[in-house]
Amino acid sequence: QNYTRFVTYAGGSHESKKWSFGSYLYSENDLKNQPLQQSLSAEQAQILANAGDNPDLMVAPSAYLDSYSDNKILYKKTMLNAIEVFEYSNNPDDVLYNVRFSQVAANKGNYVLKNSAAIGRIYEYIEPLNGIPQGNYEPVIQLVAPIKTQVATFLGKYNPTEKTLIDFEIGVSNNDKNLFSSLDDSNNQGLATKINARQRLFSKKWNVDAFANYQFIAKDFSSVERLYSIEFGRDWNLGTTIIGNQSYLVSGLQMTLPEKGNWVYQFEKLDYSGNFSGNRHILNASFNLNQWKIRNSGSFLNSDATASTSKFLRNQTQIKYHFKKNWIGGSLKLEDNQEKDKITNQFSALSQRFTEYGFFAGRGDSTKVFVELGYFKRANDSLLNGMIQRVNNSQTFALRSKLIQTSKSDLSLFVNYRVLDFVDAAKKNEPSLNSRMIYNDRFFNQLIQSTTVFE
Repeated sequence: QNYTRFVTYAGGSHESKKWSFGSYLYSENDLKNQPLQQSLSAEQAQILANAGDNPDLMVAPSAYLDSYSDNKILYKKTMLNAIEVFEYSNNPDDVLYNVRFSQVAANKGNYVLKNSAAIGRIYEYIEPLNGIPQGNYEPVIQLVAPIKTQVATFLGKYNPTEKTLIDFEIGVSNNDKNLFSSLDDSNNQGLATKINARQRLFSKKWNVDAFANYQFIAKDFSSVERLYSIEFGRDWNLGTTIIGNQSYLVSGLQMTLPEKGNWVYQFEKLDYSGNFSGNRHILNASFNLNQWKIRNSGSFLNSDATASTSKFLRNQTQIKYHFKKNWIGGSLKLEDNQEKDKITNQFSALSQRFTEYGFFAGRGDSTKVFVELGYFKRANDSLLNGMIQRVNNSQTFALRSKLIQTSKSDLSLFVNYRVLDFVDAAKKNEPSLNSRMIYNDRFFNQLIQSTTVFE
């Protein structure tokens, strides 16, 4: 935090039998005249005023006149090919400057680090070659602009019957990245909307529900928190250049067998105005049938972006059978991600594929004391010579256990031993061992707690 900041949150709601409404406001506002981490001069404030929202322009000269001292790294100004540059000097008769150098990208600066001394670093000017800078440091400091972030939301819900539910949310944001400047303020405001609907279609032995969700997020809308899970970009094969107004539709059916489990089919459609369009089919199931437990999570993506197209298949299935205090089970995991460049029709580095199956058996209570042993075999395919080919196989032996579980202490042990076998005969097999032991202890009615971890 670089400025004194006021954070405000306010809101209210009203509820009735079938309707409910609410409105909330969140605001973060820096006080531009009360900096904490930097003391801005009038010249530096003017630099920020001229920079707009561009952080590359928020830089200021760092040199200032200083007196000679044996404990300082100081520089003098000198001319080199009609260019004024800073040169290290320890001559007390020179006009000396204290200079702070900031690291920039390679070939974006004109100075390099010459050597590191006990009291500081010495930088040296390097002439550009064919007009291209040869260094990665500049005698400047990065200025930090004060910001303002505000989000106002209005939301409501309509629940006419037990079988019908509709809710909506409208958000407006105001995000000013530089309170010193009115430049680039045309994109400060943004709008986002969301509407959800759910309808019970059938209620007997099976309950069948239809649901739909639609979201629109303008490209200039700024949220305070993350809108989606951290895996959202990978789920959709979104590149870093995907921008624009976002339209996101989710619809599907959920079939529920009370006290037994459910089955869900979901269709998703994601668009970014003009540069990305994709759809996903998702099938999830979870059932507890007597001694059997069945879990499945699968999806298939088909996307079309400005520069690439992709198909992404994923699935995870686990079946477990319980008898007395024992259980056995099997699992299957697979991914097949194929992304191609539209111009070259070649696979991108994002493309990969793997298949893993395994078996496991355990005894005890998985919420208390238990031991589980497992074996998993995996085949990995990666991009090789422009094709998705087998690169290695692995075998993993796993131990998962909780050896002690009381009101005062617990002890857990996890061990994985893996052998990685490369297809390339020139590469040796790679065995690896990962293990972790965790012991927790509690004393004096949990007033004192201790944790010991060994990895």
